[in-house]
Amino acid sequence: MIIKVKAFARFREAFGKELDVELGAEPDGNATVMDLLTGLCATHDAHDRIFDESGGIKKYVNILVNGRHIQSLSGLKTELVDGDEVAIFPPVAGG
Repeated sequence: MIIKVKAFARFREAFGKELDVELGAEPDGNATVMDLLTGLCATHDAHDRIFDESGGIKKYVNILVNGRHIQSLSGLKTELVDGDEVAIFPPVAGG
């Protein structure tokens, strides 16, 4: 399956503006957001930009799947399907 990843602000430095990532299904079901991020960080040497010391997402990192924050879905266990769009960005601030 192909997942479109869009990176914003400081995450563009690591991943580029937009890329298509090919994921295979996991033995226990569909690929998840965690599978995507783990693979993406490994190939772009960006693990410390996304994950904290405990293996969770850093508090300032926002991950959306098809426009919905993963916190309102199943978090890192959110399953992905072919054609999903994942956005990675820091918090929006300003005035």
